[in-house]
Amino acid sequence: MNSISSRVVIAFLLCCCTCTNFAQKPYKTTWKGEAAWLGGSGIGIGASALLHLHNQPFTNEQIGGLQLSAVPKFERFVTRQYSLRANKASDILLYAAAVSPALLLLDKDIRQDAPTAVLLVSESMLLDLALTSLFKEIVRRPRPYCYNPDAPLSEKLKRDARQSFFSGHTSFSAAATFSAARIWSDYHSDSGWKPVVWATAAVIPATVGFLRVKAGKHYLTDVLTGFVVGGACGLLVPHFHRQNR
Repeated sequence: MNSISSRVVIAFLLCCCTCTNFAQKPYKTTWKGEAAWLGGSGIGIGASALLHLHNQPFTNEQIGGLQLSAVPKFERFVTRQYSLRANKASDILLYAAAVSPALLLLDKDIRQDAPTAVLLVSESMLLDLALTSLFKEIVRRPRPYCYNPDAPLSEKLKRDARQSFFSGHTSFSAAATFSAARIWSDYHSDSGWKPVVWATAAVIPATVGFLRVKAGKHYLTDVLTGFVVGGACGLLVPHFHRQNR
């Protein structure tokens, strides 16, 4: 999932599942509040789309002029990474993470409040999408493979080659898994399965981040930032909707 449009489709499909029957436990939702969450994310996504249209890809001369000295020393090893297999694996795991919140509906208590659960997950993903897209278009950091002579020139000349910071795969995965874990935990605050749920929520985006580095798509700081931002979106949206916050 390397384009803005593909991430929008996943989040949009989740939003389409949302109906107007807002449940009241353990979360509280209002039309005004949800309009603010969704509207703010929509503005961010729209602004990033406009920036994307005006941002130009690298030229051959610019690719040849890239200096490895601009990359922090502890991250230069990533410029030697390039794996199509790891890239494909990260895509597959991303899609799995994006649909993983659907597992919440297997829980009887959560299924009764399905519209609210779907709404909160969707808002988490859309907020993450807005932040990720804006940072990519504003920072425009060259991807590691731009420095790798083994990577095809055709990839380096795409607009996507200037969208390394921060990792959208990692952040979107974290937003999905952390929001699902937070919602499940709020419905089962005394469950002994909570450590397993949270460990799984962390391992999935961490693995995605590892694969993105292995693929030569992102630096360590890209995936770490993506993990933090996505995780924060997944945690904060349910938190601000809690009845007893």
